[in-house]
Amino acid sequence: MVVSVAIFSVIVLIATETFKMVIEGQRNAISAQNVQESMRYAFEMISKEMRMAQKDDGACGLNSVYGVNADSDSLYFKNYHDECVTYQLDGSRLEISRNGNSGYVTSSKIEVSDLKFFIQGDSSVGQPTATMKMKIKAIGKEMHGQEIIMQTTVSSRYYE
Repeated sequence: MVVSVAIFSVIVLIATETFKMVIEGQRNAISAQNVQESMRYAFEMISKEMRMAQKDDGACGLNSVYGVNADSDSLYFKNYHDECVTYQLDGSRLEISRNGNSGYVTSSKIEVSDLKFFIQGDSSVGQPTATMKMKIKAIGKEMHGQEIIMQTTVSSRYYE
């Protein structure tokens, strides 16, 4: 009787630990999926606006389609509504400013770090491209914080 209770206890313990590992794995996968879905929306929204950027006539302080600051962590351009647009990091959230009005592109449940913008080309010799790269992770339990590096490159549809 004692041997069978001991064997049953070991089997229940193994089953419980296995179940716990499966649940933790599922939580990690859901966390990563939520981060990817949120960022997919943000990247699509940003990319659409970046594709439709126009060459600035000086109203936004540029003489090209895209501009970045010295640290490459802010992108400036004039959108198709003739608004001056800035994308930059505000704490741990991606912020957008249009003609002085600010808002956030990313959810408060997502932490953005290491945001960088890279510009290639010039509208005078072809289509300029802007590359956006950032590290993101879900805010919450550290064990569920899946850090992901996402990058996209967008070419402007502006032609001279």
